[in-house]
Amino acid sequence: MRDLLNTAADRMLGRFLPKARAGACACFPGDGYYQYRCYNGQLNQRRWCQYNCSCSAVSCGGWVSIGDC
Repeated sequence: MRDLLNTAADRMLGRFLPKARAGACACFPGDGYYQYRCYNGQLNQRRWCQYNCSCSAVSCGGWVSIGDC
């Protein structure tokens, strides 16, 4: 039971705390930026995009409305 709780705690901490950065990467996993757009000329939206270790790919989350355009 203790191992199960420790594993769950490690997973939760891993989501909220920054991970160690590998020195061989040109950029760092978890580094990212916001993308912004004006959707349908009415809603100002943004989403968070992150690089992979080799910077060869970017993955982005869903669009979130943050106000009017």
